[in-house]
Amino acid sequence: MLFRVSIFLLIFFQNSLVFSKCNFNTSEHLNALENPDNIKIIEIETPKSQRYVRNFLQTYSSVLEDGFILTKYKRRFFANIKVVYDFGVCNFEGRIRQSGDWPDHIKLQEGKPLRSLDVRLIDGNIVNSVRFKLLIPETRHNFNEILGALFLKKLGFIAPETFQVLAKVNGNTSLMLFQEKAAKELLERNYKREGPIFEGDETLLWGYQDYNLLELGNVSLSKLINENWFLKGENHQHITLKASQKLQQAYLDHIKNFLNTKTVLYPNARKNEVFTNYHLLIESMNGQHALAPHNRKFYYNVYSNYFEPIYYDGMLKLTKQIEKFNENIYSKKQIQEINTYLDILSNKKIQSELKSDFFSRIKQSDDTFFTKSLKQLLNNLNIIKDFVDNNPQFKKLDNDKKNNKEFYLENHKKHNLNQYLIEKIEFQENRYQVQFQETLSQKKFNQKISASKLAEILSNNELEKKRIIFLPENKISKSLEGELYSLNRTKFNGGDIIYSKNLIFEIFDKKKEIKIYQNYPNDWILFSNMNLKNWKIEFIGKKSDDKDYIFQRMNFFGMTGCINFFNVKIDNIYFDILGGYCEDSLNIVNSFGNIKLLNVQSSYADAIDMDFSKIDIDKISVNNAGNDCIDLSSGKYKILYALLNNCGDKAISVGEKSTLDLKTITVNNAKTGLASKDSSLSKVDEAIIENVEICLSAYNKKQEFFGGQIKIKNIKCRNFTQKKNIDDVSKIIMNNF
Repeated sequence: MLFRVSIFLLIFFQNSLVFSKCNFNTSEHLNALENPDNIKIIEIETPKSQRYVRNFLQTYSSVLEDGFILTKYKRRFFANIKVVYDFGVCNFEGRIRQSGDWPDHIKLQEGKPLRSLDVRLIDGNIVNSVRFKLLIPETRHNFNEILGALFLKKLGFIAPETFQVLAKVNGNTSLMLFQEKAAKELLERNYKREGPIFEGDETLLWGYQDYNLLELGNVSLSKLINENWFLKGENHQHITLKASQKLQQAYLDHIKNFLNTKTVLYPNARKNEVFTNYHLLIESMNGQHALAPHNRKFYYNVYSNYFEPIYYDGMLKLTKQIEKFNENIYSKKQIQEINTYLDILSNKKIQSELKSDFFSRIKQSDDTFFTKSLKQLLNNLNIIKDFVDNNPQFKKLDNDKKNNKEFYLENHKKHNLNQYLIEKIEFQENRYQVQFQETLSQKKFNQKISASKLAEILSNNELEKKRIIFLPENKISKSLEGELYSLNRTKFNGGDIIYSKNLIFEIFDKKKEIKIYQNYPNDWILFSNMNLKNWKIEFIGKKSDDKDYIFQRMNFFGMTGCINFFNVKIDNIYFDILGGYCEDSLNIVNSFGNIKLLNVQSSYADAIDMDFSKIDIDKISVNNAGNDCIDLSSGKYKILYALLNNCGDKAISVGEKSTLDLKTITVNNAKTGLASKDSSLSKVDEAIIENVEICLSAYNKKQEFFGGQIKIKNIKCRNFTQKKNIDDVSKIIMNNF
């Protein structure tokens, strides 16, 4: 009793922080706010500290008895969160709860309580993260997790921002690992457009009913993380369901094959090299813990139509020589990728960048860890390379899907575990008609459920306290099935052109012209993974005459544009676009290069939308756009001249950590002339803006970003309602007005 009271007194009487956000202009410190090295300390206080202390004691006592952290103790607590920088202080509101499953995530350190925490900010962000963990460093092998994440990101994989930080929780200070969670912000940081994120479902593994720890591993599949994305619209739902079906099948395959082939999870029908390469790197860093099915996280790239791994919880040992690796998954073709990784990591400039990034993320000084880790990683890659070169092996999977499903159901019988499976699903009249089957009795019944209830099943594998697994045998939806099997595909310039069945599409090689015509307003085309040089692209859209036509901002394949470019090198291209009943007449994603002329007329919504790209444009002309004339996000853009008339909302919108260098702009008739928001910086030499409600606007809109900034040398604004709109965290600098 005395023991518990002493702990209680340590952390009970705490003063609450006053919530006031930041006491400085965030737009003036954009680079500094993204650098973890500038965080002096994160302070967390729980107003209801008595309940928080009780929860700590209950969790700690339970771990001593049970050997792991029970889910029922992972209660959420309101918290005031203070972030101290060299240049100011930010105060946010948030929620915290116990993180982790094993005893190393909660302990007494010098008589003071210490626990790993999941943190969710209600407002504001820390280094662009809204959801993150504060981990006891030893739970992730400290430096290993920080440097390992940097290695993976440098080699092209999705990895979370991870760094050391001082954290004070209810007056107790300790060094912790900050690691962002798998969410929209993580994808944006890794230059990915938001899409479905999945993870292995651990619900059955930790104290489920009377089963032993990890006993139900051979019946545990996956679940959706970001259910909010699923609920954005019908097409978002079909994309998620299609992806979920693929991943669930991959888990079934893995359960069936693992004992014989020791293979990895392959969720893609094609392009599984990304997972073999990921497996290679994780093994090279002695991080097999990250390869356990229940530890896996996956991002479904809607543009590429395949899964990508998200690094998580590897328990890496970077300075250790590799002792064993999965000999069954490698073949001769792996040598090329190993050589690529060796070349990248041996590059002196890249090594210098990695070292600088690493030291900006640690508070403890260590002059040898980086050098030893890099040397050992190169050595381990060569060990695998030598093995592959001399002993190529590759065992094929047992691809009998029926047997995989039967094997899965047999496991339920062995464990006497009853769950419900969604075996059939169709979309009818804005609801889902599903067929449920019990795993033990094999009884089946049909039911209509809403999208929100289906989202709950996908994200929790549960509905109304019943375990329900999404595992359909049929195609997701008849409405989706029709379009899936009616696409046209063409190989072109080393890449792919994919377009809807009713679109008219012609290539004139001698003239270097591409002509595109819509027959229906939902026709679309995608250019991906290619180089385009000296081409002229013409597009004529079709307006909908159907009063019952339902407009959706994203099509069945995750694209928002009538014309879409993904991962394309653009060189000296001309665009002439008329119409387009899409969210964007032209959408360019993850591409780079230069455009000579971009002419867009009569767009239904945005005329031009560019994301995660680096594009230089000589001239833009837009006339009549239902929404923004130009929408730029998450990239670097240069425009020599822009002539923008009749923009339904903003003439130019710059957002989501973008930079715009604009020489001359002429705007006539728009709600806003130029808006720079959400950690974006816009520099303009000369602007003539007429007939607008607001000439210039700078502000913070999205939680994961900071203020926006505009720097403009010469501006003439006529016939306006308001000269400028600016919030407290943004800035507009003008030489004249």
